[in-house]
Amino acid sequence: KMAAFEADKVFQKRILPILLAKAISGSTGLSLDHSLKSLCVLTCVALLYGFQSLLRETGSPEAKPALAYLLFVPVGWNYIALNSIYHSYDLPSLAFFCWGTVFFLRRRYIWFYLLFAVASVNRESTCFITIALFALTLHTPTETLTAFRLGEVWKHNRLLFLHCIGQIVLWLLMKLSLEYVFRDNPGTYYEKSISMIDFINKALANQASWPYLDPDTFLGNPRCFFTLFLGVWLLVPFLWPFVPGQTKKLLWIVPPYLFAAILYANLMETRVYHELNIVITACAVAGLHGWWKARCDITKKTLASP
Repeated sequence: KMAAFEADKVFQKRILPILLAKAISGSTGLSLDHSLKSLCVLTCVALLYGFQSLLRETGSPEAKPALAYLLFVPVGWNYIALNSIYHSYDLPSLAFFCWGTVFFLRRRYIWFYLLFAVASVNRESTCFITIALFALTLHTPTETLTAFRLGEVWKHNRLLFLHCIGQIVLWLLMKLSLEYVFRDNPGTYYEKSISMIDFINKALANQASWPYLDPDTFLGNPRCFFTLFLGVWLLVPFLWPFVPGQTKKLLWIVPPYLFAAILYANLMETRVYHELNIVITACAVAGLHGWWKARCDITKKTLASP
């Protein structure tokens, strides 16, 4: 239905993957299904290198490239094991988040805005790129709190504020344009979310609740939801002293992300925690790297001492 532009609004507005798949099918003779799977493979490669670059730009330039593969632990668990619910625009949104952040931090603004526009056709969660960039690059004056003035904030962050305003305008333009184009499609742009409170009550009572419909099996039991991210987030508090300050700032997107998810998403559907996979794993991986580096430094000092 998406390929025929007849899907419900909530799906059809995320049109980038299906357009690319149709182009690949038309030029290569591959089926639409195989074209989408090819895009998925390319996206995984782009995500791997994008996550590695994100670690470098946010305080872990010496992290081993192999550490980037740890991202596929929560991503694989959330998208494949827990719900087995996956849409063609899911993984691209993760890759776009990584590369969008990296391009902006490297001040490659032309590439950034091209990517931002294309990514907004893939999924509207590009607004969280803006939040991440705001957190990562906001400069706070060093004056004491009594001398803190809004004028100083504007003076030090004028370019950042202008970029954020430009991104908001571009985001609204892309979003509203898609909603206008597909205004006659069935359904609504935002589905009514299923009660998370009801889901938790059923999980505690060991009763079936969508999308966990077989409580007698591990992955079919709603209690399995509580293994979200495969517990990677549990590493963050323990490794907190070793996480670079810049990487910690990525966590700024967590509150607004969860607020938007509560309003518009089914929280028990584990694929909806898209960009949170990135920021949580970035903190965990950067913390592991920092911890290992500190341990090696202590070992070197011990061996060097008389």
